[in-house]
Amino acid sequence: MGLNRSAPLIRPALPVTTRCFLPPPERCEELASLVLRFGGAVDTRSPAESVDYELPAHATDEVREFWRPEMRADVAAGLIGRLPGGRVFGAGIVLAPDGRSLARDVSLDFGKSFEEHWLLTYGKIPPPRPVIGATAVVATTLGAGYGHWLLDELPRLLSLERVAADTLIAHALQPFSRVALEHRGWTGAVLHAERGGHFQCEQLIVPSLAGTVVQPTRRALDLITEFTTPLQTGRFGFGERIYLTREGARRRTLTNEPELWTELQGTGFVRVRLDELTWMEQINAFRRAKVVVAPHGAGLANLVFCQPGTRVVELFNRSYVHGCFWRLAALQRLDYRPIVPESAEPLGQSTGCNRLDIHADLRQVRMALQAG
Repeated sequence: MGLNRSAPLIRPALPVTTRCFLPPPERCEELASLVLRFGGAVDTRSPAESVDYELPAHATDEVREFWRPEMRADVAAGLIGRLPGGRVFGAGIVLAPDGRSLARDVSLDFGKSFEEHWLLTYGKIPPPRPVIGATAVVATTLGAGYGHWLLDELPRLLSLERVAADTLIAHALQPFSRVALEHRGWTGAVLHAERGGHFQCEQLIVPSLAGTVVQPTRRALDLITEFTTPLQTGRFGFGERIYLTREGARRRTLTNEPELWTELQGTGFVRVRLDELTWMEQINAFRRAKVVVAPHGAGLANLVFCQPGTRVVELFNRSYVHGCFWRLAALQRLDYRPIVPESAEPLGQSTGCNRLDIHADLRQVRMALQAG
């Protein structure tokens, strides 16, 4: 890929062999409060802001009303906290040096209030491993998966510019994350974030979240775009019309994919299976695409690489009409068109329904592709 830097040293967390577990944290608090309470320092990098997401013009009235309450998000100021003796558990959960508090704004638990977090009732926290020197944590909840890594974790890594650290805690075993670390020029040690891993750092550097899958921000998307521009070439691509198949996926499969593909194949679409592509190939596939059709899924995080005006047709079932990629498309100025089957069943967004299969409404798909 033209990257000639030395690859970072990836160190997986050691397996837990002890039966002597520590009590869980007792409360949640904001990162800045926790850092200052333990004698650390907070550096403000960007101001707090409100982000507006324009409703899709080509959605049904039903979908537009369902998403209307999610048109605005308040984003906290961008910070980098320096916490002496700070701890990191699992997928980037930041704890106070004494383990009694949890920095909730950088320790995601989707669908929960600020005062709630699953770790508050977890009974199997092993004693921490000490880490000498300055350690930066960029790992995020669900960051082992591509969508959350790209939109949650990668912007945290990129926000660390000019911050000196000896070690990085990140999801680092996937091919895309290793390419990113190499392209970023990281040559220090990397501790792979995994369930059960627990570290206590001599100096812990904690960047706030620049954005998330659920609440993308212009700042996060700009960081990603600037970083990946050198990886965008004319050597890869699948044409101007791509269909993202979920063939082989364990959830949210398309029950009538053969019928849908018969429709699409005759109009110049190429079927793309993202899990068979390198990260560079994914970037360039979306960079070149002018029309994207796909069931709801993490691969649509790649919409960040699309050109303004690209038409996006996203397929849903009625029980899980999540607007995360509508909001991404709105910030990227894409021509976004959600397809939800008509039914008397109310629309939903319960996390428990995110595994249900999807049945494409072929009539609506035809209309979305033909309409101006």
